[in-house]
Amino acid sequence: MPKEARRLQLLERAAGIVRDSGTDALTLATLAELSGVTKPVTYEHFGTREGLLMALYRHLDSRQIDATAKALAASDGTAAEAIRILSTAYIDCAVNAGAEFAQVAAALSANADMEAFRRAQRDLYVEHFRKALASFVRLNRQSAHALSLGIVASADALAGEAASGHLTRAQAIDALTRIMSAAV
Repeated sequence: MPKEARRLQLLERAAGIVRDSGTDALTLATLAELSGVTKPVTYEHFGTREGLLMALYRHLDSRQIDATAKALAASDGTAAEAIRILSTAYIDCAVNAGAEFAQVAAALSANADMEAFRRAQRDLYVEHFRKALASFVRLNRQSAHALSLGIVASADALAGEAASGHLTRAQAIDALTRIMSAAV
């Protein structure tokens, strides 16, 4: 199997382990065993358990950003449509990823290095939102960054509530859409 295909297979299996058994069950050895590969294969791809968690987080994140970028590119170019796309994609990613995304995020808060990684990943979303809303919001770059940071923080909270079942998908999307519309 080509290296990238194997990596994707391992990441999908890792997501399944977290979904079924939680992040404590996710080790390189367990991943190797359940994937039918040797331990050196998992070590070659991820190096450490922390490397695996970061790769899994990136994997889940990239699916969301890619889907959002495609939808924005095909949109009608209005602020309302961009807001609808961003809100729906963000909430759907959390709901579709389920509890494993929240568990991986929590596990990544275990130490300062991993927290710095999470912050960098969050900053990718902030920039993604800033760019998507730039033509609708007339702010300098620093102010637009701060506004996008607030929107992403709201999106995180609402997505977490929807993923855990405390809000419905529709409630979370509606709330995020209203927050973004008011901000823009």
